[in-house]
This record gives sequence, C-alpha cells and structure tokens, in this order.
Amino acid sequence: MLIALEGIDTAGKSTQLALLKEHYSDALFTKEPGGTPLGQPVRSLLLTEHDYGIRTEFLLFVADRAEHYHKVISPNKDSLIFSDRGVVSGIAYAHPSLDEAFVIASNRFALEGDFP
Repeated sequence: MLIALEGIDTAGKSTQLALLKEHYSDALFTKEPGGTPLGQPVRSLLLTEHDYGIRTEFLLFVADRAEHYHKVISPNKDSLIFSDRGVVSGIAYAHPSLDEAFVIASNRFALEGDFP
C-alpha cells in the first residue's frame, strides 16, 4: 500500500513522516523527487535556482516519477510505503500553461497506469 503525504511546503509532511517512522518501523519511507539514485541529482537540479523551460522542468519531474515507480514503488507493492509527495503534487504543481490532459497522461505513463 502506497500512502503519499501531500501538501504545500512547510505544511508538516516531514514532521508527520518522522512520527510515522516511530510507529511503522517496517514500512518503506521515500520521497519525490529524489527517492532513487537517479532522482537525487534531479532533485538537486530542481531545488536550485534555474532557468529551465516549463516543459524541461515538468519532464524532469516525470522522469523522476517514472524511475521512482520502477525502482521503489513497483518492486515493493506488497509493503507499506510512505512517500513525501507523489503524483498529486506532480499534477498540482505543473505549470498552468501545460495541457491538463497531457500532464495527467504523462503521469499515467510514468506510473504505468498505477495511480496510488
């Protein structure tokens, strides 16, 4: 089971995840972006000031999500997984100029149709 904690910055996601770790020591804890070896440099790129195009930034997030699903989520589907953010943030934070159907389809592609 995948449970993604979503919310704006400083909403308390990290605090809640720390509390959950105390009670669910056998659970897998991860984050998006950055929950894989590929995702760590992607996260660094996205968190630093940059002048990437809107599409470039979106595709970096989607690439991270696809790798995260492939390496972390899918192989552990039978486990309890808590994630600091996920697809809801990916859709909510996509630039409003991007076509909504494209944003959803891209995330569906990254998650192999397996929305949490």
